[in-house]
Amino acid sequence: MTDSFRRLAALAAVSLVVSLALGATTAKANGREGGVGLRVSTSALVTRAAQGLNVTRARLVGAITDAAIARINAAAAAGDIEADNVDEYLEEARENLRFAIAVSRTRTVATNLGITVARLNNAFRAARKALILARINAALADGDITAAQAADLKEELDDVDLPGYKSFGYGAHGHGR
Repeated sequence: MTDSFRRLAALAAVSLVVSLALGATTAKANGREGGVGLRVSTSALVTRAAQGLNVTRARLVGAITDAAIARINAAAAAGDIEADNVDEYLEEARENLRFAIAVSRTRTVATNLGITVARLNNAFRAARKALILARINAALADGDITAAQAADLKEELDDVDLPGYKSFGYGAHGHGR
């Protein structure tokens, strides 16, 4: 089993546990269906990562958006995107942070910020963990989970290698702008 597969399997296990522990009780308590899981909003993730990088949120969003625009323009110049669609992609990158993250290249975002890829990834990894821990703590404070369940979730979270800037394949990236 490769390290990547182990990390994915571990994150999937934590996702399932958190979804079951938080999702069912939270949904029942609030009269809703659905689970909470490890999903964090894109907006909250970027805000928290900016804090970890000691840059403003606007600067980080600008670096991400500029990287997405550069990639779209490069793809258009290479003929990988039809000319009729370029303006639509550019507008989407400017207006939808989640889309801009998906399209951008990690190394370009890091370069735009004047930092290393490792520092960018570490900031996003720490932001994900902080947001997940906050959700666990909120569920505990609301009485949705017990102290023992919260401790178990935190222990499992410590064993997971969370993704950095990009989260493809992990399912830990939520919706947001």
